[in-house]
Amino acid sequence: MHCTSKALLTGAFGPALRRSSTVPPAFLLPSFSATYQSAFSTTTSFQARKDGNPNRGVSALRRTGLNKRQRATYPLVPKDGPVVLPKPVLDPEQRSAIEVDENHGLWDFFNVDRDSLFTPTQLAAHGRGWSVQELRRKDWEDLHRLWWVCVKEKNRVDTFKKERERVGTMYGDYEADERMKEIRVTMRSIKFVLTERWYAWENARNVAMQDDEVNLYANPDEGERAYLPAGSEQPEMQMRARRTEEQAEDAASSEEMPPPTPEAERREPVRV
Repeated sequence: MHCTSKALLTGAFGPALRRSSTVPPAFLLPSFSATYQSAFSTTTSFQARKDGNPNRGVSALRRTGLNKRQRATYPLVPKDGPVVLPKPVLDPEQRSAIEVDENHGLWDFFNVDRDSLFTPTQLAAHGRGWSVQELRRKDWEDLHRLWWVCVKEKNRVDTFKKERERVGTMYGDYEADERMKEIRVTMRSIKFVLTERWYAWENARNVAMQDDEVNLYANPDEGERAYLPAGSEQPEMQMRARRTEEQAEDAASSEEMPPPTPEAERREPVRV
């Protein structure tokens, strides 16, 4: 019985097992037949960056030489003879003199002697900053001129500071900071005075707008006065008032008159 059942089971399931190992199931056939050509992600694939600059990495200071994609501009067989490459002049005495403008604006970054650096004694030789009480007596032009003098002095101190940092191990930072403090005191006082004047002008304008004797729209070039005391009027204003009244009367009279009839409607009566 045991052998008979084993033979029956082997004969029944043997071909099916061999067939399943060689042929996939029917529901998996579409997956084997279809081939996907596009990627699952829609983003572009990462590619190496292409540098289109042929002069990339070429430096005369670092003496890198020509790049692989560069060529010398000198021809191999010139028409006028052999090419002579220029050579640097190492001796400073043999170099050509450079013309410099003596009145150039960049000279203002230096002192009168045009030194590249200030000594601590020179940096400490300065006065105090301007006070608010002193600047209140100055006009607009003096304040404007003094402001730009402070800006120039501030740039000069910053230039010397950068030069000291470049040279290294030099004194003068404390004296430069003290000099910069006095410059900032003056600039702060100028701002304070200008703010005071602006508020004073704004308050005066608001008061003048409520005063009937003040004309803020007066034109001095035409002889108009900004201050008109009560009971006094300028002849120009009287003439303007008369002219305005005449124009108003002409407009009123033109409205009372009937409009003229067209020429086509003017017909003589027919005589019988």
